[in-house]
Amino acid sequence: MTTAGLRPHGRRIASWLLLGLLMLGSGVTALAQDEATEAARPDAFAPAKLVIANRPITTFRATAFGASPADRVETVTAGLAALLERGGPQVVTTRAIPDGIAVLLDGKFIFRILEEDVNRETGETTQMAAADAVHNLQLALDEIREGRSSEALLKATGYTLVATLALAGLLWLIIKGYTRVSRRVRAIVQRRSERLAPSWSEQVVGRSGFADLATVPVRAVAWALALLLVYEWAALVLEFFPYTRPWGEQLFDNLLSGLGEFARNILRAIPGMLFVALIFFLTRFIVRVVRAFFEGVRTGRIQVGWLDETTARPTGQLLIAIIWLFSLVAAYPYIPGSDSEAFKGIGVFVGLMLSIGASGVVNQAVSGLMLMYTKALRPGEFVQVGDTEGTVTSVGFLTTRIETLRNVEVTLPNAYLVGNVTRNLSRLAPNGGVRLSTAVTIGYDTPWRQVHAMLRMAAERSGQVSREPAPRVVQTALQDFYVEYTLIVCVADARLKLGVLDELHAHIQDVFNEFGVQIMSPNYEADPADKKYVPKEQWFQAPAQAPAPAATPAPAD
Repeated sequence: MTTAGLRPHGRRIASWLLLGLLMLGSGVTALAQDEATEAARPDAFAPAKLVIANRPITTFRATAFGASPADRVETVTAGLAALLERGGPQVVTTRAIPDGIAVLLDGKFIFRILEEDVNRETGETTQMAAADAVHNLQLALDEIREGRSSEALLKATGYTLVATLALAGLLWLIIKGYTRVSRRVRAIVQRRSERLAPSWSEQVVGRSGFADLATVPVRAVAWALALLLVYEWAALVLEFFPYTRPWGEQLFDNLLSGLGEFARNILRAIPGMLFVALIFFLTRFIVRVVRAFFEGVRTGRIQVGWLDETTARPTGQLLIAIIWLFSLVAAYPYIPGSDSEAFKGIGVFVGLMLSIGASGVVNQAVSGLMLMYTKALRPGEFVQVGDTEGTVTSVGFLTTRIETLRNVEVTLPNAYLVGNVTRNLSRLAPNGGVRLSTAVTIGYDTPWRQVHAMLRMAAERSGQVSREPAPRVVQTALQDFYVEYTLIVCVADARLKLGVLDELHAHIQDVFNEFGVQIMSPNYEADPADKKYVPKEQWFQAPAQAPAPAATPAPAD
């Protein structure tokens, strides 16, 4: 491998080593702060811990000859320092005394373990406390002697270098393994996603979005292993040196206790998770049964008197939502961590966000339910709401979609539909078709009977107008200067409205031009000299083209 290829890995290893040193520093600082806090209690008669060379020896809880536990610790520390200056074999022994057990160093009195120093709540006895103190003190003295040995320090330094090289090698292996595994996972997911992912997913997550997401667990595992190795390396290095050995042992103990607590939490959470899983599967089974029932009603396979195919779908969705909410409430107490303050805070935050943002949504949803259950409109019907006219494509809880005759989909909020008049043009179509109307205004100098006849003639020429019921004309207004005539026709399908009106208007112009009647709304100052209409010979002025004449049938033999 080239030097350029090793540089990125070297930087990663250096960053992880730096992270490990930071963790080590924070751990050591925390341990020192704990010891300083314990030793500096404001209560003069509070228990005081005797610490020699960073190693806890014993805890004083009783007063001796008026000296508080903290004073006893100070006195023992000073006396032990004086004895160590004298040298000697440094052998720790004990001797029974009337009020406890005395601890001796090379036959010299150091301190005593009194009956009141024993922690009775844990079942400790004076003999047990003295034995632990002797063991801890002997270990601390041995570590002090070892710390003064240059050979021992040189050996610890060598072990540290070996451990550091081993850590660097393991981190390098983790990096190489992560690179190889992530590439393979990325390739596999990329091939699968190209075949199975929907077309819109590329626009949402990008061309390699699923592959990038698939490598996240691999990266998390690599980081977890790296951090664990750095933590273990830090604890091991601390144990190599006598003065920091207690800190390393405590780091190991913290790791083991943390892992043990994690395992115990998992074991305690298993019964609750099993109950949550039982609730989930039971709810899922009930939801499937409910969905199958309402789907049967919607498709007509199941007939019930209180429900039809229009309201089956929203009723089923509403009931399914209620079932899932009920199951979530039932399973909530059994979710691990549900009683923690963090979980409660998240619940309060989510509830606050829902209460703030759901006011408009609830209004639209209630309006949607009103539309569904009042059956004001249904998918496939031709309706007019305000300026919007078209075929209903869907009626949802929040919005309703209408496809207009100009092939434009309009999305209307359900609250708008509830607050406006809805004209359903196709609801009564099976009872005689859909009525369409158009109006013209003609002056009073034209006989109204002639206008009626011409409008009916124009309707009869329209091929898409139904003959039954027959078209009819009504005079809907007598204005100051003209009469308003309204032609009412019937068509089979409201979606043909634009085509029918286009053809009908064309025939109306043709008929009125044939009979020399002008289509105008006069506003009198004076009558024009000539009538305003289009003569038949000018009907097909350029660029209009006259239709080809119909073929004359051959005479029969």
